[in-house]
Amino acid sequence: MRNVFSIDNPVFNAISRIGDMFLLSLLWVITSIPIITIGASTTALFDVCIKILRARDHSIVKQYLLSFRDNFKQATIIWLILLPVGVALFFDIIICLGQHDILTLVVLGVSMGLAFLYTGLVLFVFAVQAVFENKVKDTIRTAFLMMTRHLFKTLIIVVFTLGIAYLCFLYPIVLFFVIFIGIGALGLIYSVQFITVFRKYNPELMPDETEGKPEPILQKTNRHDEKRKAVKVNLKGDKIIK
Repeated sequence: MRNVFSIDNPVFNAISRIGDMFLLSLLWVITSIPIITIGASTTALFDVCIKILRARDHSIVKQYLLSFRDNFKQATIIWLILLPVGVALFFDIIICLGQHDILTLVVLGVSMGLAFLYTGLVLFVFAVQAVFENKVKDTIRTAFLMMTRHLFKTLIIVVFTLGIAYLCFLYPIVLFFVIFIGIGALGLIYSVQFITVFRKYNPELMPDETEGKPEPILQKTNRHDEKRKAVKVNLKGDKIIK
């Protein structure tokens, strides 16, 4: 019976993670309201989610705000570079949808292909910003190379994202769910894909198997040495070399 009320009980872990997702969603929405800060808020979201997946549990609020502050300048510059491109693609597709001549259909096909790549790049670039230390140009280049080298994962992420966006358009209740808890959940789902890619370039992100078992996923850890180590872990100290 003691295990039923243990903090390591799967039920309590699940409840804890739901709370984390709600808190992350709330933090992301609040810090994204100015629009131009979406880059920094998305970077902070991925930073916290990747730490959660690696069982490097900190205070969610503290870790998020620290990451938001540390990445604010560079992530905002990246977002301001990418935002006009996204707006241009969006209006280009909208305009083309209202016409039916062959040339317009060709332009529409090209624009939709570019929109697919753009969506993948936006998702990858802020995850890369959260983990790797590079200049703006190198961060965008690194994200693009990762995205193109791992097309299958990019396809999964982009199709899933577009599917969620379509459901939000059709059913407002889905949008409500996404805003209040879904953003944190999506951050964790995406981060599972990102971390498997990042581990190919940064061995420090590999699971710790010193105790003969893989690193826990989506579970808190009570090991004091793990918590001390987590404070010292600096994921932004490693540069991609491939």
